[in-house]
Amino acid sequence: MKTINEIMQDYTSGKTPLEETNKALQEAGAGFHLEPGKNALTEEEIRATTIGYYPDMANGFGLLDSGTGTFDKVRVKAGELVDCDCGSMFALCTMAGRTYEVKGKTLTEYQG
Repeated sequence: MKTINEIMQDYTSGKTPLEETNKALQEAGAGFHLEPGKNALTEEEIRATTIGYYPDMANGFGLLDSGTGTFDKVRVKAGELVDCDCGSMFALCTMAGRTYEVKGKTLTEYQG
């Protein structure tokens, strides 16, 4: 069985559609699902998202896991969250099939 992180990576990369993702999240016991218009990414947002070798090359849309039990849709520009700052709390951002650790508003390599 895939981990929740793997399920979210497949979703943000466009590999798995929303309905299939929500089913996989339920089977994994995630306790949450993605809702269109709230925290689900549109096809246009997925297609507009790009990442590179380094975290500061990430641009577009991702899903932020700040430990609240849901994933929040966020916009990223040049490897930084737009209109969001996580301060010193632990948070992860998954976008285009890759997961980053967030330090303040900056994406960094995730070693998890």
